[in-house]
Amino acid sequence: MTGSGRHTARRFILSRSAKRTYGLTAAVMAVLGIAAAINAATPQPKAPAVEEEYGEFLARPKELASIPVNDIVKSIRLNGGAMTLGRKVYDKACAACHGADLKGRPDLHTPDLTDADWRFSGDDLASGGNVKYPSDVEWTVRYGIRSGHPNARGVEADMLAYDPKYRTKDDIKEFGGGRFLTPEEVEDVAEYVLQISGQEADAAKATRGGVLFQDGSKGNCFDCHGADGTGYDPIGSTNLTQTRLYLFGSDRASILESINRGRRGVMPAFEGKLKPEEIKAVSVYVLSRAARTPETALPPAK
Repeated sequence: MTGSGRHTARRFILSRSAKRTYGLTAAVMAVLGIAAAINAATPQPKAPAVEEEYGEFLARPKELASIPVNDIVKSIRLNGGAMTLGRKVYDKACAACHGADLKGRPDLHTPDLTDADWRFSGDDLASGGNVKYPSDVEWTVRYGIRSGHPNARGVEADMLAYDPKYRTKDDIKEFGGGRFLTPEEVEDVAEYVLQISGQEADAAKATRGGVLFQDGSKGNCFDCHGADGTGYDPIGSTNLTQTRLYLFGSDRASILESINRGRRGVMPAFEGKLKPEEIKAVSVYVLSRAARTPETALPPAK
């Protein structure tokens, strides 16, 4: 066979081999495709749930129920169990209002839980309630804020509506149905609040508003917000010098509405809705996400 004939024969054999290989490949792929389709149509058994490795380093959820929450955070094992359960509880019961990232939702007027500015949460005697422990968070989760529960926070410290038509029955009983400030004086106080929060304000109005803010018989704003306007954590009053903490808006219109209508934010009580161990676990988890400062401290070791 000549050289050219040999090359032609080789090309023919290779061509037939390639066709045969292609045909076999196509057949195999077809079979695999049919098998995949059958497999997809057939109900598959669910993968077994991943079991947490409870034991030496991770406490079981029920173990948390009988242990004080301030002791849970002192134990590697108990704290680990609380953190694991707490994240699940937060996602289930808290994220809808406070956000998946714990940073709050402006549309629902909920606070950022990742900073160190916590309200309604201090029971520490030495600091006057300014240092927060897991037990303080547990109280809030368990009983809520203005939730109707007898132990709820904020019952004694809702913001009074300076326009009498927006007052609650309880506020009317305590403060009466008259005006403390005229509409013009309310505007002056609003300008003062704008000024101390670092926003643009009318200087003359702000000066008059500052006097009313400190006047115990008229504005009386300092009684809850402090003489410097920085608020008082244990009763939940806003730090007016920080606009990021204004849950109902910090612009002029929102401030006017807050003064006229008052503010009475509500958080539901989770007692009876969550198990005792779930309340403790989510309290540990949430406080762990707060900015670490002397005001968000761990309890001292025994």
